[in-house]
Amino acid sequence: MKKEYIKVLISTVSIALLGLIAVQIYWIENALSLQQDEFERNVKDALDRVVNKLEEAETVEHLRSHEQGQFLFIDSLSQNELKNSDDFDSVVDYMLVKQINREGDNVKVTITEETQGQKKIKSVTTSADLVDSLKDDFDIRLQYQKTKGEVALTQKDNPEISEVLKKRISNKRAFVGDIVKSLIEVNFEPIEERIELEKLDSLIHLELIAKGIDTRYEYGVYDIDDRLHMGSYGGNNLDEESGKTSQVRLFPNDVVQDPYFLRITFPRQTTFLLKNIWLVLTTSALLIISLGLIFYYSVNTIIYQKKSSEIKNDFINNMTHELKTPISTISLACEALKDPDIGKSQLMVERYIGMINDENKRLGLLVEEVLQSAVFDKGEFKLKLEELDINELVHSVADKMSIQIRERKGVIHEEINAQKSIVKVDKVHFSNVLNNLIDNANKYSKESPEITIETKNIDDFILIKIKDKGIGISKENQKRVFERLYRVPTGNVHDVKGFGLGLSYVKIIVERLGGNIELESQIGKGSTFKIYLPLHEKV
Repeated sequence: MKKEYIKVLISTVSIALLGLIAVQIYWIENALSLQQDEFERNVKDALDRVVNKLEEAETVEHLRSHEQGQFLFIDSLSQNELKNSDDFDSVVDYMLVKQINREGDNVKVTITEETQGQKKIKSVTTSADLVDSLKDDFDIRLQYQKTKGEVALTQKDNPEISEVLKKRISNKRAFVGDIVKSLIEVNFEPIEERIELEKLDSLIHLELIAKGIDTRYEYGVYDIDDRLHMGSYGGNNLDEESGKTSQVRLFPNDVVQDPYFLRITFPRQTTFLLKNIWLVLTTSALLIISLGLIFYYSVNTIIYQKKSSEIKNDFINNMTHELKTPISTISLACEALKDPDIGKSQLMVERYIGMINDENKRLGLLVEEVLQSAVFDKGEFKLKLEELDINELVHSVADKMSIQIRERKGVIHEEINAQKSIVKVDKVHFSNVLNNLIDNANKYSKESPEITIETKNIDDFILIKIKDKGIGISKENQKRVFERLYRVPTGNVHDVKGFGLGLSYVKIIVERLGGNIELESQIGKGSTFKIYLPLHEKV
């Protein structure tokens, strides 16, 4: 597959994946928005129920208080007359005296509260229309005297009723009117006296739970000037430190009282909403992660397959080149032997036959190397482990390889420093490991190779270090030199023989022996291979 096709494929899949992620994010935001709307509706319903219950409780409380004694609301015009009555003490235990004065379009209502000889005076100004609207409910009539600016409240008169009955009806009317009026005039009390904080908190909690809202909240009762009067929040404004705040008016049916508001906020509202849609979030997250992992795996697979294809092609080219050389040599030698003149010389015949034999062996070794690599990949080989002295084995291999190195006017140094050198290895395979590493050091040195092979002990291991001053390996290629068939790129020049099987073979053998191999290299300064093998000698 060409690079252009791979780029187009990756770009297309990336766009599709990003689109799916965007759709998932959209649906999550939509679900969260729906949860937010439902949450706000439930909070509003809960607060409305709290307000209704507070007002109902206050009404019931005042009705109960009237059951315990008689109360009377009278106007200032009849105050003296009633007080002079013989039955006054037996009729009332509590008295409110109203004085109403007209001030332009408004009416000023003054309430004098008298009980057990103590007086309290309260006043409020309201519209005349509002007072007019109340007269039918209380069975009273308002008469405005424009000259004096006073308003008199008088009872409707019925001359047919006897004085005794009239007095009883008047007392009864006063008692009933007293109850109704008290429910309206209770709004003169401070909000702190009308609401118990514990009761308010309990109501809020119960109503929120009934609506399925079980999360921490903060609330406060504020007046129209935004002053906090009570609540679970100590700040001046819930909006300053919290998110969106819900608000509802307390005692909405108050006639002339300044409004008070109950505000509530939820510091962990977002967390609570996310918990409600955890299934959607989890499913979406798993889907996005799965798609991302699949995409990552697919792209890696495509890139790996492409690199494998390039390595395979490179291997085939190298193998063709390596096999072509001995085949060509054998072919030329056979042609030469057909020459009658060559056949007359026994020396020449033996020379060409020897050449054919050498190239045939070389060809066999190349084929064996390829087959052996396949066997190693499948793990179908067995090692014949035996206790050997690594110092002696290193010296033996270095001595044999020194011939090839001297041909290039090079030198190999031995630094045998390991005091403990007995390990269990397969002699043949580990000899091949050392041969491969020394051969690579020789091949990848441009002129006069200088190679050092060293042994020393590190803890319970023996370290075998093979160092050269060759061309070096880049960091990018260092990560892949132990891969099968991989060869460090040298351009189009095939000046170094090999299939790319040597270092992969080295790594496989070392790891099967329980050891480890490391590479240190810099371009232009050479490479160092370090082999760590566990010691097996008895201390």
